[in-house]
Amino acid sequence: MPLTASATVSGSTAGTADVALTLSPTTALFSPANLVPGQVVGSPQLEVANTGTVDEYYFIFADWQGVSPTTATEAQVLADRLNIYIEASPSTVLYNGNISGLYNQPASGRLLISPQADLLTFVVSLPDTAGNIVQNLDLSVDLVFTAQASPLA
Repeated sequence: MPLTASATVSGSTAGTADVALTLSPTTALFSPANLVPGQVVGSPQLEVANTGTVDEYYFIFADWQGVSPTTATEAQVLADRLNIYIEASPSTVLYNGNISGLYNQPASGRLLISPQADLLTFVVSLPDTAGNIVQNLDLSVDLVFTAQASPLA
């Protein structure tokens, strides 16, 4: 014999929150041309501001592709060798690895309390070990930021 039990809970409420990030500047951080193995290029700082109404975690992704005449396979070769270092002030490394591995980083997210902001510094380098295989390859990279509400919000 099936049994169903139910209870009514009074006084419960539900609401919504605004999860939002604002990036500044919105222009390109890098326009390095003709990187050679061993070369390092820095960028101006990027401000990541929590403009939402709750504390949130943000993550960074790299969306990259070859620029003609670089093929998709050649772009993969370059993305596997091109290094990007991302640091939040003060001295917190968010990512240090190749462009192709910049996916959902930092792995556990970066907590950004509302309404605070982070200042990020980016450094791109082509290691000495890259070799001639990357010669004359061109890559376009978009940095994509996503955010989710903090579970404690």
